[in-house]
Amino acid sequence: MTIYNETIKKLLNQAVEFHVHFAPDGLTKRKNDAFELLKEAKEVGMRAVVLKNKSFGTGAIAQLANKHCDGARAIGGITLDSSVGGINPEAVAIEAAMGSKIVWMPTYSSKNDPHYMETEKHKIRNGLMIVDQNGQLLPEIIEVLEIIKENNMILATGHISRDEIFTLFDKAIEIGINKLVVNHPLTPSVGTRLSLSDQIELSKLGAYMDHCWVATMPKHSQLPVTDYITAIRKVGVEKCIMSTDFGQIHNPTPLEGFQDMVQTLLQEEFKLEEIEQMIKKNPAQLLDIDKGLN
Repeated sequence: MTIYNETIKKLLNQAVEFHVHFAPDGLTKRKNDAFELLKEAKEVGMRAVVLKNKSFGTGAIAQLANKHCDGARAIGGITLDSSVGGINPEAVAIEAAMGSKIVWMPTYSSKNDPHYMETEKHKIRNGLMIVDQNGQLLPEIIEVLEIIKENNMILATGHISRDEIFTLFDKAIEIGINKLVVNHPLTPSVGTRLSLSDQIELSKLGAYMDHCWVATMPKHSQLPVTDYITAIRKVGVEKCIMSTDFGQIHNPTPLEGFQDMVQTLLQEEFKLEEIEQMIKKNPAQLLDIDKGLN
């Protein structure tokens, strides 16, 4: 149970939720709709919320929320899953034009995602890889990278494999992309659990580790908090982001999850400035919040 005290209140003020799900969602029911989520975030002083949806790009909803909802700033993005046509440069270009800031590689549609093997339907529709049989990036991925570079967007790994991550980032860096995020680096249930040495190597390339609190939950991976602590201490708070990835019906609300995450970090003796680095400074820098948003 979260104890909402003055210290947590201070930490939530100007915090950024970098990874959260919302309704409506064509694939599953969600805890809050986008407007409810943003209003709750504003009530505790949070600065911005990145809206993630595996069914469609979220740039349009972010625009509407920012115009009609008196809430925290909404930021859009797109996951390159089968629901948007997979590796679809045109869809990415449209999201970029609407001000979206993040492009996630395939998630539930990734061949590396554990759900891929569940049914014949998954095998047919959700077997996406970003490389060919020789391990080379697909031409359409190169197109996507060029759009990301041109629009100063964030490249995030979604649920792709370790080898795909390294191949992707090598090319992204060559092209000149400098906003790189590894999603779920500790969570095998949604793709890839990276070794500490891999996380350190990727962080030295400039990548941030996006640690999602949902993995600690009973109906998810039930990761021990010590896994997070060890990884963060090895990589350094300068290259780590703490987000919730909440929004599931069976979990607390995203705001409750965020508060619980912050309280746990305090209990694990992280300093205030270290927590602020991971929930304020790092995501704000990646999202160019201090420079203003479109």
